[in-house]
Parts: sequence; structure tokens; C-alpha cells
Amino acid sequence: MKKIGLLIPKTNLTVEYELQYLFSKNFIKHDDYAFYVSKLNYKTNYKDDKVQFLKDLADDSYNKIKDLEYLGVDYIAYFCTSSALINSDKIISNNPAVSLIEEAKKNNISKCLLITPYNDVLGSKVQEELFNNDIKVLKSINLDLLNTKDYFDFGINKLEQFIINNYKSDYENIIISCTNLPTLHFIDKLEKQLNTKIISSNLSMFNKIIRED
Repeated sequence: MKKIGLLIPKTNLTVEYELQYLFSKNFIKHDDYAFYVSKLNYKTNYKDDKVQFLKDLADDSYNKIKDLEYLGVDYIAYFCTSSALINSDKIISNNPAVSLIEEAKKNNISKCLLITPYNDVLGSKVQEELFNNDIKVLKSINLDLLNTKDYFDFGINKLEQFIINNYKSDYENIIISCTNLPTLHFIDKLEKQLNTKIISSNLSMFNKIIRED
């Protein structure tokens, strides 16, 4: 059995929820993996200073990684896309900023509709990263959500219909950035309905874990 350590922001309601979904669908077999969650702390409120909040998470990851290594985990993954982008010099490479690009390359994605829950400043960081990896963002939608509960509620109850309302076939693909935005419950269904490819931070990160374990 592989022991996987997950570094997850304290404000994130979604990763464990999506992990449970993957177990229920047998995408991840309970006999193959044990997951150890370590919550990342912060000193700065996200509403007050988003960039500093994301730096706080990166700084706290050092101690949490030591804790997970002490437990003898086989693999550690960092579950915050925007923090990984802002702090690329500090964050371990097993992160969704990296895995989104890997997943896009794996699926031959060269253009897309990009959806993030961030403000335009953070959203532009994701768009820039995609551009630097030869992925053209034909349209970017930044939802500018502020509260943890808003992230979760939007992903569970509103995101699927929002995509249906905003997607055009010219976009060809959809990339959803943020580990705190639930997506796994509708991806398969929506891909068939819209005849498109959808990748998200959590989907790409769990695929990376399974691929590299």
C-alpha cells in the first residue's frame, strides 16, 4: 500500500471531498493507497492580501513536509494551484500548476476556455502559465470568489450549468484551475454532453499521483 501525503490549505473544503468521490467510483482503490492529510496554515487573511496568503501557505509547507516525511510517506503532493504559481521557486514539483500542464500536454490541448475562481490578477497568472506552455486561452473567466463556502457551493451547485451557458465549440477544451473548486462529479457527463475535453486542478493532480506513485 502506497502512503500519500497531501498538503492542503486549511481553507480548502474540496480535496478530501473529491478524494472520497474517487474512492466511491473505484478510480482509486482503497487497498492500494493510504492518504495522510496535512493542513497548511496562514497568517494573512485571503480577503486582505491574496498574494501574501498564498506565500504563507508555501512557507508553512516546509514544516508540514518534514512531518509527512517523519511518517514515512512515499509521495507528497501540494494541493494549491495559485500558491504553486506564485511561489514556484519554493513549492515542490508535485503540484497542480505542474500537473495541469502535464494533463493538457497528455491530452493534446492547445487551446481552451479557462475558468478560475480567482480575481483577474491571479487568473492572469494561470493564463500566462498556459501561454508559456503553448496553450492558447481563447476566453478566460475569473469568478472572483472570496469565501471558502462560496467556492464549494459554486462548484457543487452552479459550475456545471455555468459551463454549459458559457462554452462554445470553438474553445475545444476547458481547463478549470483551483483545488478548492469541486469538478469531478460532473466532468465525465459534461465532456459527453459538450463533446469536449475538461481538465481540472484536482483531476490532473490525482492523475499525477497515480502515474508517479
